[in-house]
Amino acid sequence: MFKRQWWRMSIDRKVQSFAAVIVFIILVSAGFAMFTMNYSLRDYGQLLDENRACQSFMKAMEEEGLAFDGYVSAGTETARDTLEKAIHHTERAIDALPFDYEIIGAERYARTWNIRNAYQQYAAFRDEMLSDSMNRTGFLKHLNEYNQREDYLEQYSRRLLQLTVEAGSSAYTEKLPLFRVLPFIFINFTLIMLVVVVEMGSVMKESIAKPVRELSQEAQRIARSDFSGEDIHVENRDDLGELVSIFNDMKHAMEENIQTIQENHRMTELLQQEKLENSEMEKRLNANRLELLKSQINPHFLFNTLNMIGSMADLEDAPTTEKMTQSLAQLFRYNLNTREQIVPIEMELRIAENYMYLQKMRFGSRIQYQVNTPEEVSHIRIPSFTMQPLVENAIVHGLSKKEQGGTVSVTVTEDPTSEIVTLLIEDDGLGIAEERLSVLNARMHNPEENKTARIGIGLGNIYRRIRTLYPEGGDLRIDAKEGVGTRITLTIPQEREGVEPRPALEGV
Repeated sequence: MFKRQWWRMSIDRKVQSFAAVIVFIILVSAGFAMFTMNYSLRDYGQLLDENRACQSFMKAMEEEGLAFDGYVSAGTETARDTLEKAIHHTERAIDALPFDYEIIGAERYARTWNIRNAYQQYAAFRDEMLSDSMNRTGFLKHLNEYNQREDYLEQYSRRLLQLTVEAGSSAYTEKLPLFRVLPFIFINFTLIMLVVVVEMGSVMKESIAKPVRELSQEAQRIARSDFSGEDIHVENRDDLGELVSIFNDMKHAMEENIQTIQENHRMTELLQQEKLENSEMEKRLNANRLELLKSQINPHFLFNTLNMIGSMADLEDAPTTEKMTQSLAQLFRYNLNTREQIVPIEMELRIAENYMYLQKMRFGSRIQYQVNTPEEVSHIRIPSFTMQPLVENAIVHGLSKKEQGGTVSVTVTEDPTSEIVTLLIEDDGLGIAEERLSVLNARMHNPEENKTARIGIGLGNIYRRIRTLYPEGGDLRIDAKEGVGTRITLTIPQEREGVEPRPALEGV
């Protein structure tokens, strides 16, 4: 019964039916696999991370204790540096401990809070012990209390680790019964689907593959200009059977019109090629239009999103997050809305200050920022997007890799006589080796090399803009000494009455 209906079914229906079965099997298998993985591994990764965080804190506390004992015993600067590194490691380990009530639960949250609070007291007591003002007698008197505080922290961390392990064990115990049943369900389903696919494949081979193979063989013979073969005969009553009948008629017609068909074929190929080329060009044009629209939408979307996040931070009473979001939004607002080439220096200083605020949130007290300007700066104008890249260059290349950090200072001076404004961006970071400095200056002052050479964040761009806007008097110099710091001197002539800076070249 099934085979009779199958012979009458169209090829589309046959292929769709077979494809539907395959897709169903794939979807069910994939869904089953995803369900199994999600069910089995859900919460496991989080629990492993939490376990790892607990162990990292315990290890960090152990290292800090050993470093403290070493410093107490030796009292050297090396031992003091080792202790400070261990303290920094412990602080980072505490910050990494999960502290979300909704995720870890009440008891683990309470234990984590105990650890954070106890460590703050422990750190304050430790710093007091290590202060220069404490004499040896006072130090020995408090050493026992210090060890007791350390033991309390160790007990808290062990209990937190125990609770984390128990949470993972409980999750596994709950899911264990289903784990034992799932493999049998999947095996039975696979066997059933395999039988169905094999049976349908056999029928597809008989009803489609065989006639198609005969068509292919006859078509190959016709391709060799051999029309002597017998007509193809099939039992199909579907569109494949109709195709075979049409193929037989076509063979006879082709034998009489082979030359015409070949010529038409060549013309068709030429027209098709032209259509493809036109279609490809249209696709590229549409892609470029789409990218242009995206480039217009994305900045506005990002800026509006930052404003929304800032508003949410204000509602949630998170002033630091709100301030960071506002600072970043102001950076994007300046980048998005500023179209002038020359802007008041107050705008550039404000953007640099916003950038430094974000960096201070990252580096803390390691990075200091100083600004020295004349009392009145409203009349001073400089090229846009100048100050922040130079400050960023000082952070990235000078101070970020320096363990103890340092200071970035911006000094603005004006010569009323020559109407020249000088900007000094200085840092006491790693500096630049003499050979490297020579290469940077040579590349920056060589127009051909400057177009492609990497000479630091924005330095090449700023130099080209200054030289283009102020061909007479504008300059940028780099002075540095390895291990001491770097100083960038920016010389910018001010506008004289009736004289404006040259427009920047396109792409500079």
